[in-house]
Amino acid sequence: MAPKFAALESRLNRAVFAHISNTTATLAGVAVAGIFDNGYALGNVGAYGMASSQPTLTLATANVPASPEGQGAVVNGVAYVVASHEPDGTGVSRLMLEKAA
Repeated sequence: MAPKFAALESRLNRAVFAHISNTTATLAGVAVAGIFDNGYALGNVGAYGMASSQPTLTLATANVPASPEGQGAVVNGVAYVVASHEPDGTGVSRLMLEKAA
């Protein structure tokens, strides 16, 4: 039963990302569809605030290369490095990105 479910889950994730992706990124040299987010966050630091953002790329886990940390990614023409990989156990992963130096 598990192999059937895994195949169905993979097929569903491909279909969902084909419809809701807002970017095609290049991850380790391969084009992948995903959802890019680089939301603004304001943190309270004493009397002053501190602005920050955390660029992320959400995509099907099947499209994430083995050991993605440290690999390059290009999203919307901006070069990033994968800082961490957070799979959610349902065939979807979030990659935390850092701007490449």
